[in-house]
Amino acid sequence: MILRQASVQDAPTIGGIDAAAGVARAPHVPALIAELLALGMSWIAEAAGAPAGYAIVSRRFFSRPFVELLAVDPAWRRQGFASALMERCERAHDGDRLFTSTNQSNLAMRALLAKAGFEPSGLIENLDPGDPELVFVKFRPRA
Repeated sequence: MILRQASVQDAPTIGGIDAAAGVARAPHVPALIAELLALGMSWIAEAAGAPAGYAIVSRRFFSRPFVELLAVDPAWRRQGFASALMERCERAHDGDRLFTSTNQSNLAMRALLAKAGFEPSGLIENLDPGDPELVFVKFRPRA
């Protein structure tokens, strides 16, 4: 597994991972992804010379580091890519805490976050009807 910093040129790669995962994105999302990639806080995981997953980080959540998107191609799931990407996001940010969120129904992501030491930080209703968004935080250990 190789983890490398993502760039704007990786937007089609991310689109391919999303397509393989069956993720349907709204029409405005590709432009948003390119905008977030330009921030330089995102990562691509590769295996056997092919893209396996990605994580996109921003500071759009109350000016705090926030993992906006994390996805792994189904062919590479359950092999540690999501954990490695999340760990890389944790090491790379400069804040005292890292936030992310997921739908209540996304049990795989919730398990990943629990394993990585994230703790619940709130709930947002009405984004996806009947499936609240759960917010999580992980505090950076104090030196």
